[in-house]
Amino acid sequence: MNAQMCAVRWLSVLCLATLYACGGGGGGGSSALAPPGTLQLLETSFDATEGTVVNILVARSGGSSGVVSVDYATADGTGVAGMDYPATNGTLTYADGVSGNQTISIPITDDDTVESPETFTVTLSNVSRATLGANSSATINIIDNDTATLPITVDNAQAITADVLEAIISTVDIVDILDVIGLPAIGSTNSGLAKFLAPDIYTEIVPCDTGEATVTWNDVDNNLEMSTGDTFDVLFNMCFFADTGATLDGATSLTNMIVTGDPVNQIPPWRLATTFGFDNLSETGGADPVTVGGSLDIDLRSDDNVVVNLSIGTASLSAQQSGNTETLTDFVLTATFDLNAVTEAVSTSGTLTSSLLEGTVTFETLQEFVVIGDDNPSAGQLLINDSSSSVLVTVLDNINVQLEIDLELDGTIDQTIVVPWSELDD
Repeated sequence: MNAQMCAVRWLSVLCLATLYACGGGGGGGSSALAPPGTLQLLETSFDATEGTVVNILVARSGGSSGVVSVDYATADGTGVAGMDYPATNGTLTYADGVSGNQTISIPITDDDTVESPETFTVTLSNVSRATLGANSSATINIIDNDTATLPITVDNAQAITADVLEAIISTVDIVDILDVIGLPAIGSTNSGLAKFLAPDIYTEIVPCDTGEATVTWNDVDNNLEMSTGDTFDVLFNMCFFADTGATLDGATSLTNMIVTGDPVNQIPPWRLATTFGFDNLSETGGADPVTVGGSLDIDLRSDDNVVVNLSIGTASLSAQQSGNTETLTDFVLTATFDLNAVTEAVSTSGTLTSSLLEGTVTFETLQEFVVIGDDNPSAGQLLINDSSSSVLVTVLDNINVQLEIDLELDGTIDQTIVVPWSELDD
C-alpha cells in the first residue's frame, strides 16, 4: 500500500512538472506558446513637403514573444529615387518582450523645380517569426514647395498653364449659382460634361441641407414674373449643399437683368443676361476655401434648346485662396453647347494677375477648345505670355497637351514638353 501511494505521489509530481514546463500551470513556465505579434504600418498615406523628413511608423502589436524582424524598401511612383527622395531599405528588429513602434525616416529632396505632386511607396516584406498585418504598404505624396513665378521658363510653364486654366474654368463654375436660385444654367460635371440643368421655381429660401440662404427678389414691374430690370440679392449663411460638399457664405447680387422669352421654363427662343456681384462670397468644402469679390457678366441664350450660347465677361474679378490673390481683368469667354451631340466649343481671352506668379500674364485662344462628352478637351490652342516669354498650349488629344516655350518672346520655340491633362488638373 505504501508503495502504491508513493507511486501515485511521484506520478503527481511528474504531471505537475510537465504542466509547468508547457506553461500550463500557475501562470509560470516558458513563453514558447505566447504570440509573437503582428507587424504593420500605422498609416498607409503620408503628405511630405519638399525639404522635410517623413516619419513612417511600424507597429508591433498583439504579442511580444521572441525576436522578430521585417524588411522595408521604397519604390518609385511618379517620384524618382535619387531625384525626389533617397532610395531607402533596411530591416527593423524587435527584441523579445518588446512591442510598440519603430520609425522609418526618409528625407524629401528640396529642389527648385515647380512641379505637380509626386509619389513613392514604402513596403514591408519578409517578416520573420511574426505576422505581417494588412497595412503593409504606404504611399508618400511629395508636396512641392516652389512657386511658379514669372517669367515663363521650362521649369514653371506647366504650373503657370494649370493656374491660367483653373482661373478660366472657375468663371464657368460660378454660373452654376443660377441653378441654386432656380434659373436656367449650363452646368458642368467634375469631368467637364456640358449639360442642361432643369430649373426649379425660384423661391425666397434656397434649400440648403444645413445653414440658410435667403433670396430677395425685387419685382420692379410687379408682374410676379422674372423680367427685364428685376434684381435678386442672395445672402448665404453657411449654406451647405450635401450633393457637392460645398458651403457658401456671404452675399451675391444679380443686376442689369435682361429677359426675353421664358428662360425659367426654357421655352425657346429665350435669353437671360445678368451681372453677378460678389461681396466676399466664400466657398468651402474643397482643399482650400476661396473668397470671391468683383463682378461677372453672364449672357445665356437658346433658340431651340438644342444649341445654347454662353458669354461670360468681367472688368475685374478677384479670388483669394491660401493667402494668394488672383484677379481676372478684361476677361471674355464664349461657349457654344450642342446638347444633342453633347459637345462644347470654347474661346477665351483676358489678363490674369497673380500674387503666386508674382506678375501678370495675358492669354488668348488661337483655336477654340472642343470638348466631347464628359472628357477633357480633344482640340484647342491657347497662347499665354508675359512681357518677355510665352507658352503655347496645344491640345494633342483628350489625354495629352503640348507646351511650346518661347523663353525670349522672339518667336523661337526653346523647349517643347508634353504633359497629360491629369497633371494640369492637380
